[in-house]
This record gives sequence, C-alpha cells and structure tokens, in this order.
Amino acid sequence: MLNEEMINERKNSLLNDLNTIQSKMVELEKKKLETIALSNALTGAVQQCDDFLNKINNDETEDLVSSDVG
Repeated sequence: MLNEEMINERKNSLLNDLNTIQSKMVELEKKKLETIALSNALTGAVQQCDDFLNKINNDETEDLVSSDVG
C-alpha cells in the first residue's frame, strides 16, 4: 500500500536525480563555452593563414611584375 513515507522517499530520489542532471548541465555548458572559444581561436588562426598566403601571393605577383618591367 502506498503511504506518505514511500512518496517522500521517491520524491527525495527524484530530487537527487534532478540535482545530478542540473550539475551535468552546468558542466556541459562550460564545455560548450570552452569549445566555442577554441573554435573561434581556430577560425582566427585559419584567417591569419589566409592573410599570410594572400600577402605571399601579392609579393610574388609584385616580384613578377617588377622583373617583367626591368
């Protein structure tokens, strides 16, 4: 037969589970923010590489143009 003690035990168990899940959500949110920051850093590094490549290509083009003129 169902009684108040059984219901309270079940409620406490559910509250413990809820606290565990909420803690996991906090951890996951931190990991998400760290992953977003890493993604942004990697994107910036790729953009920097693209910028360097463009500068190298521009320098090579200028060298070709100056050697054709000279």
